[in-house]
Amino acid sequence: MYIYRSFETDGAFILLRPILITFLIIAFILFFIVILPKTKQKFINGFTVISLSIISMIISAQVVIYHAIIADEIGLGGDRGSMFMFLVIGAFGFLNSFIYLIRQGD
Repeated sequence: MYIYRSFETDGAFILLRPILITFLIIAFILFFIVILPKTKQKFINGFTVISLSIISMIISAQVVIYHAIIADEIGLGGDRGSMFMFLVIGAFGFLNSFIYLIRQGD
């Protein structure tokens, strides 16, 4: 039905999944930078952590919304993996900001 078979897997639309994977990787990298004390002083400050977390959560939410609209329009099902990745990105966004602000008090 489609030019590329990679648009769907088991009846679910997965074309936008790489965008969420990219933001998930960014959230993991930011988490490790916030956790490690030596790298925290070299690379980041509070504005960077909070702005990267907010931007990644907003863009990920938009991707999930557009994903749902596109999947509905072409008659495919939603992708549970994409929704799960969005929830993990949101959790890491709050966690990164919280850990950074807690460690600043030390």
